[in-house]
This record gives sequence, C-alpha cells and structure tokens, in this order.
Amino acid sequence: MPFTSGNASDLSRHSNTQALRHPLRITIDGPAGVGKSTVAKLLAKRLGLMYLDTGATYRVLAYAALLRRVDPHDERRLVPLARSLRLSLRWSSSGGLAVLLNGRDVSRSIRTEWVTEVAAVVAQQPRVRATMVRLQRQLAGKRDVVTEGRDTGSIVFPAAPHKFFLTASARVRAKRRHLELARLLGRAPALAVITRQLQERDQRDCTRKAGPLTVPKGAHIIDTSQLKAAEVVRRILAYLPKCASQAPQSDGDAHACSSSP
Repeated sequence: MPFTSGNASDLSRHSNTQALRHPLRITIDGPAGVGKSTVAKLLAKRLGLMYLDTGATYRVLAYAALLRRVDPHDERRLVPLARSLRLSLRWSSSGGLAVLLNGRDVSRSIRTEWVTEVAAVVAQQPRVRATMVRLQRQLAGKRDVVTEGRDTGSIVFPAAPHKFFLTASARVRAKRRHLELARLLGRAPALAVITRQLQERDQRDCTRKAGPLTVPKGAHIIDTSQLKAAEVVRRILAYLPKCASQAPQSDGDAHACSSSP
C-alpha cells in the first residue's frame, strides 16, 4: 500500500535535514477529554511538523464499516476493509483538520456518537489494531511528526524520543467532551451521559489485549485539568531539545498525509 504526502512542497521542506538524521517523533497519549488533539495540533503548527491523529484513523474505519454494513466485531472482514482505506489528513482552510475518505471530507461524519461507539468496538480487535498501526506508521513515513492517540508512544512509535501522557479530572474531561460535541455537531448529550460514556471507554481502553491505554515508558505526565492548551504546549516545549523547540514553522500549514490502496 503506497503512501504519499498530501503536499509535495511540504515534504521537500525538510528533505535535506531528514537525510542526515532520524525523523523527529513526538507522541501525545491519554484518555478522551484531556486535550490531546488541541495540544497536538498547536504543537505541530508551532514546530512546523506533520500532525497525525491516530484516533481519526479508527473513526474512519468505523465509518467505512457502517457504510458497508460490516459488523464491528467481525475481525475477518474488518482487516481487509482497513487495508483498502484511502485516507487523507489535511489542514482545512479554517485551520482545523480535514479527514478525507476516498477524497470526500468526512470530518463531521466520523465525530458522531454512533461512530464513536463503533470505533471503540473496532479498536478492540487485535488484528485490526495491527493493521491500523502499520497504516499509521506508513502515514508518518520518514517525516517529522506530532502524533496523538492512546498507544502512540507505547505501540505505534515505541522508540520515539519525546513522549507525553496527558491526564485530567473526570469532571473536566466530561465538560471538554461536551463542548467539543456541541461545537462539532451543534448538540451534545447531558454531562452525566458523557461522564458514563468516558468511564466505559476508559475501562475498555485500559483492559483490551492489543494496544491498551497505558503511560508509555519514559513519558512525561502532564495534568491538564487547570491548564489551557497553550500552557500545555509551553510545558511540552520546555522538555524538548532546543533544536526541536525552535524548528522552523511552515507558514501555519503542517504536513498533510494520505494513503491509497
């Protein structure tokens, strides 16, 4: 499955330096509602690096499974479906992340509660996770990347030199998730419902056999309960080597990435 950059000029921007060193990997893990996506996007833009949302890849697979009426428990059918995904992650004109499936923007479609629940089931399948991890690594390729998810530092990029794990109180996480859904979909379940959903998701993520949610070895733990996203980014930058934290910015446009079967 060949993978190419969504923007050739972006890829060439770091080609000379990448030929002399290993790609820069910064992983940000943690449960839902701790601010991973917001922080990772800000950090990627600050450093001019590619942003990889591994959670979005599972959502796309879940969405594709729903469209094709594939049982989210049917690992035998999910694996070839995962291999066939034509997935692209690109910065939109509004500054957000656009997720494209077969060239069509599905950014809003994959954020519904229905897709969220199916994605949680799909992500439990060991062979599916193994396939998705390969896809995620190929999406990153040899480029410098800020990636976020639940197992990016422990499974996807275990050799990454810069790992971070974000936490937050249950109340704060539920409020953030409520605001996120209201912003994306124009509505959101009650806080009590979201709190229960987060607890159930945490239980599944922490106990699954493949790629469980855990603090990666060597990761810096940051409690974001009382911190704004910009402050979390500043704390992460303080842990990075000077050469990384002063990487050239890319005119507000981090690397895009895409896949094709």
